[in-house]
Amino acid sequence: MDTSTLTVTRRIPTKGKNPEHAVWSPDGAWLYASAEEADSVDIIDVAKGAVVKSVKVGDRPRGIGFLPDGTRAYVAAENADTVNVFDVAGQDVIARIKAGSRSNGVIVHPDGKHVFVTSGGEGTVKVIDTATNAIVAKVAVGKRPWNMALTPDGKKLYVACGRSNRAAVIDTTTYAKVADVDVGSLPWGVAIR
Repeated sequence: MDTSTLTVTRRIPTKGKNPEHAVWSPDGAWLYASAEEADSVDIIDVAKGAVVKSVKVGDRPRGIGFLPDGTRAYVAAENADTVNVFDVAGQDVIARIKAGSRSNGVIVHPDGKHVFVTSGGEGTVKVIDTATNAIVAKVAVGKRPWNMALTPDGKKLYVACGRSNRAAVIDTTTYAKVADVDVGSLPWGVAIR
């Protein structure tokens, strides 16, 4: 979409049915798209305007996050309970991390050292150390956490907990939940401005 004219400038068909997440690489060269009714992530070459590769990640791929330097992407596969680590240059999965029941939302800390992943079945947020791709912390947040947003300074993480009707707030230094905010029925995502 052209944001100045609010018109559609291009349509790119995806292979995955019912696409839900589409995330740009930091350099804008790639667009990764996940779909609820798929087992693969579509990699779109933005210059070509086409899907150039579909990579199997497990059933129902969901959240996507790129490291700030654009070298890796982290993609949750909800029904496979994993997070797939992509080498962006090689366009393939280089690691799979068991991330808890119903892995869903993904967000990367601005320093690139940690990735946060919601586990909807466990009611937790897992913290992945990007140097080792190991889970280094688990934070209980509430029922059915979905998507998240970080404050611009990266110090607080807000998590939409759909079945709790709240947003949980995590201190990203201590990995402790510091607050719950009542937000109404079934929150799915968070935006911070």
